[in-house]
Amino acid sequence: MNQEPSTYIGDLLAELESPGTFATRLRGPADDLAIEVKDVGPLRFPLKAAQIKKLRGVAKPSPFGLREKTLHDASVRSGWEVARSRVKIDARRWKPALAKYLAKVHADLGFAAGDELEAVFDKLLIYEAGEFFKPHQDSEKDDDMAATLVVLLPSDYSGGAVIVEHKGTQRAFRRVASQSEDLSILAFYADCHHSVEPIKSGARVALTYQLRRVTSRDAGAARTTASDELVAAVREHFEMSRVSRYAGEETSPPERLVFLLDHEYTPRSLSWQRLKNGDRARVAALQDVARQIDGECFLAIAKIHESWESDYEDPRRYRRGGWRHVAEPARTDGDDHPLNYLINSDTSLERWIDAEGRSVEGGSGWVSEAELHFATPTVKIQPFESHYEGYQGNYGNTVERWYHRAAFVMWPRQNDFTIRARISPTWALAQLQSLPADQSAERDRLADSVVAHWQQTAAKVEERSFWDGLLEVGGRIGDPDIARGWLSPLGLHRIDDPGRRQLFVDLVNRHGDAWAQGLLTQWTERCRWDAPDWVVLVADLCAVLRGAGGRKGSSIARWLAERELARAMDAVRGALPLPVKWTELAHGAAAAMQLSHALASAMAAGAAALVGKTLSEVLAGKPPLAFLLSLLEACMERSPELRAAVVGSQVHRQCVDQLGAIAHAPARADGDWSIDYRWRCTCNDCCLLDTFLASSRIAMDWPLAQGRREHIHRRLDASGMPVVHVTLRKGSPYVLQLRKEAVLFDRDKAYRSRARELFEVLSAALPVK
Repeated sequence: MNQEPSTYIGDLLAELESPGTFATRLRGPADDLAIEVKDVGPLRFPLKAAQIKKLRGVAKPSPFGLREKTLHDASVRSGWEVARSRVKIDARRWKPALAKYLAKVHADLGFAAGDELEAVFDKLLIYEAGEFFKPHQDSEKDDDMAATLVVLLPSDYSGGAVIVEHKGTQRAFRRVASQSEDLSILAFYADCHHSVEPIKSGARVALTYQLRRVTSRDAGAARTTASDELVAAVREHFEMSRVSRYAGEETSPPERLVFLLDHEYTPRSLSWQRLKNGDRARVAALQDVARQIDGECFLAIAKIHESWESDYEDPRRYRRGGWRHVAEPARTDGDDHPLNYLINSDTSLERWIDAEGRSVEGGSGWVSEAELHFATPTVKIQPFESHYEGYQGNYGNTVERWYHRAAFVMWPRQNDFTIRARISPTWALAQLQSLPADQSAERDRLADSVVAHWQQTAAKVEERSFWDGLLEVGGRIGDPDIARGWLSPLGLHRIDDPGRRQLFVDLVNRHGDAWAQGLLTQWTERCRWDAPDWVVLVADLCAVLRGAGGRKGSSIARWLAERELARAMDAVRGALPLPVKWTELAHGAAAAMQLSHALASAMAAGAAALVGKTLSEVLAGKPPLAFLLSLLEACMERSPELRAAVVGSQVHRQCVDQLGAIAHAPARADGDWSIDYRWRCTCNDCCLLDTFLASSRIAMDWPLAQGRREHIHRRLDASGMPVVHVTLRKGSPYVLQLRKEAVLFDRDKAYRSRARELFEVLSAALPVK
């Protein structure tokens, strides 16, 4: 085998003979059909201009469907239609003739032997001179709709050829000489794109039918014997490692084989019995391979997105005086733009169906390049949607295309649990829950087969019952390493009620300190810029570990409290350098709240000494009063135990002392414009700014270069002081104008009043010596 399986499998399947074509044409005598139209009367063949004029009189402009919408746009479709309710067809003459035509269509389009075709009349269509219908795809109005039947009535016209396209191949059905005397019958699969070219003269009149497939109950699944070459290629697919295109590293062999089918199916119409001509033959061959290698088979809907580089178009246009840039249209239909090379492609699978035709629970699954095979490249198939985006300056012209294709999916049965667990983690959980207690070894084996990807897989489940079951199954797994991997997606934020906490304590007692530390580290290792949502739960968990976990639980509780205190102190050290707004008495509230939760965890773990040690460490960093107040408030509100620990502490007393100094300081004099503020920056410009602020000067004009000027702007913005700072753009360098605002008197008064209130409250809370 000279080719890699990724190309060779598609080539082998492409060689299979298709049982039919995608479009066909038949002829029949006009006598087979007798039609009467309300308010027009019986139709006489060939149709003459007078009758066509009467038909127009009872017709309405034809709309077209664009996905979920029904639109009227003469630039896309120009024509007329007569409603089904107005048309009466003599069934005695037409029914036996139609049955004969359907039998031929059945054979030509390659339907399965057990299928029968039922024609459901839709409407009567009229296209006159100059009218047309651009390329489009018929809506499959019913799950059983497989094809479209068009019966062209005898009339004299020219033009109006029907162009049918599938997989990049076109068939053109042009008017034949006998069409003014005979019926011309066209049939094509409903997912084919087709168009009606402009009528040059006369009028084209047609009946349209939905062809619905009725599968016989006695019809068995198609059976095809796969060639030895195909079986060998599939075996090699599951055994051959690949080299990653981007990383250049060797990867493991693919776990799945995904073969893209040629025809399009709606999610509800996709089934093993409804596969169309070539798809049916190729899937039957792959099913035989699956039987030989003991594989599992599925059908799914593949959603494909491709980005293509299109022809470069210079965004400049020459005008008198030289080249000028002209804005490109943002996005347009991309069907008419040439495709140069593929930039990126991704494929996902959804709406899975198993070998018995049952829907498989679970979300979408992404397909890797190594798993993917096809007989027809996607680019040869008409996209579901296409957009062109012009030159944007940092990248060239691109065409974005979206496709819906069906896919056959196969994997070895030995990998079934691992792969299906990734598709549906709830299914995997149910399988493990259903195992009897005496099958602990099998439970461990199955759980171990999914742990490598379990954290990503289970994370997409939101139902609370799933996480209850996950923790319960974790308690049944005997191997500690497997149990830790199985529980890795749970997260500390989900240990949020007494029942779950007790199950976790039982696991700690069963597997020990090192196991618990490893799992808790996994749960908390992802750092965030703010306090994670589980910090509020740590104290409750520590309390349960200490109370019901014995020696192991107490040890883990203290370890967890110390870990959270270290994390919280990192947050405090990050918050303290941030500037405190002038006259503000609250700062770093998020970091203070996180530290209060960590301190409460230490109390719950029986490590009260850590609280005093941590508060001393905070004070050693010389934090601003605003932060100490935020921390004291958070601790006093967090829990009664923590409140008792901080009341009377050095943090409490320092807050009272500093608030008392503010509250008892002399009131600001009317002409005192000084602003007391301590800058962390000690550069010469900040020292000069500090001198101005501390003085009673109201204004200062300060020539400064741009970089130094921007530094002062940022400092003043961050401080929130009542100082207007603008740049006078005259001279060199420009002048920074500073003007103190009279509101500083009101803000200073409010600041002193608030400090006095806090002083009184915190003083009253101090224990009596």
